[in-house]
Amino acid sequence: MPSQGNCYLCGKTLGKVAMKNHILKAHGDAEGDQRCFLLKAEGLYDKDYWLYFDVPVSSNLSTVDQFLRNIWLECCGHMSAFNGPGYEEIGKNKKLYNFSEGTQLVHEYDFGSTTETKITFVAETRRTKQKNAVRLLARNVPPEYSCSQCGRPANFICAECMWEGDNPFYCEACAEEHEHEMMLPVTNSPRMGVCGYEGEYDRFTFVKPELLEK
Repeated sequence: MPSQGNCYLCGKTLGKVAMKNHILKAHGDAEGDQRCFLLKAEGLYDKDYWLYFDVPVSSNLSTVDQFLRNIWLECCGHMSAFNGPGYEEIGKNKKLYNFSEGTQLVHEYDFGSTTETKITFVAETRRTKQKNAVRLLARNVPPEYSCSQCGRPANFICAECMWEGDNPFYCEACAEEHEHEMMLPVTNSPRMGVCGYEGEYDRFTFVKPELLEK
């Protein structure tokens, strides 16, 4: 079953394609004073992890890079790069207004244990000026995993088991008894279980809009 996601503006739960249409139709702001691009990010090899966010066209790619690091990637300060359709590297100082609707880029983080993200320029939009350049609009609901030993919900992943191709998921009790020590937390990210990645500490966890502080 295709992954579902939450709209961070109204709380609606939809699939990835339906979410794009929902954002454009239900949350478009034609009178907004800030010209933006609606961007979609998804794991290049695991598309169940995905995000929609908008960014002013006057921002550069380094703004997108920092956002991806904050929400999905940062573990040890690794290097990163953007690559275009022909896999040519694109400088991070390039402004978003140099791209067009439909453009797709690949973002690479860590040139050793690389995590690759596909970025799609979905549409040009407008919004009321925001405090932060990047506004998160929607994100996939965190996948649920079962412990390979007891079947209870898993909250740890063994990096060594993952590398060996075994079922790497464990609950807390089974993780304590596991033979390997390379345990990392289960996260809502395509970098889960890689290097020292431990997640974003709930900074971008979905909270129903009516519960947010006004």
